[in-house]
Amino acid sequence: MLALGLLCCSHLAQAQFSFGLKGGVNTQVVKPQDIIINGADTAFNFGVDKFKFGTQFGAYFRLGNKVFFQPEIIFNSNKTDYKVGESSLGEVIKNERYNYLDLPLLLGFTAGPVRLHGGPVGHYYLSSRSELTDFDGYKARWKQFTWGWQAGLTIGTGRFSADIRYEGNFNKQGDHITFFGDEYHFSNNPARLIVGLNIALIK
Repeated sequence: MLALGLLCCSHLAQAQFSFGLKGGVNTQVVKPQDIIINGADTAFNFGVDKFKFGTQFGAYFRLGNKVFFQPEIIFNSNKTDYKVGESSLGEVIKNERYNYLDLPLLLGFTAGPVRLHGGPVGHYYLSSRSELTDFDGYKARWKQFTWGWQAGLTIGTGRFSADIRYEGNFNKQGDHITFFGDEYHFSNNPARLIVGLNIALIK
């Protein structure tokens, strides 16, 4: 996909190339429903207690001006608090932190001081640290590489700019797509709102 994007934008790359650094915060926007298992004597409850603001930083490359292709490489770290417990014992709060390398591949166009963009984003799992492993029988399963999508806008034409994005997944289309015999797995991460600042080093 990266090679295809570069090929489509090769003539635009001769007109303008930009490189810069970016950083920001993100948070999930939809709280999933609790999982409740009713037993004979007690009810076991598992659910999200609080979303924490995650942080991210990285770099972007932009090829073109009016119409552009913008691949990015972003380190993303998030934390979530979970409530776990039985009705007879009360709830216990446990947290889990996970780190990803995000690879957005965005296409967009410029309209005055605003750049609109959207495209697929790859999530490469790096590591996680979870207090949920304190519970017997808990085991986390992370896919190494998954795909989602992002769409949003950037405001600013100078060396500094700000952007806001919405990130979603393709869960309604299944858990993967097969392309020329290879499976590309879809992310099941909840939707996120991302706000960031950019500084152009080459413009």
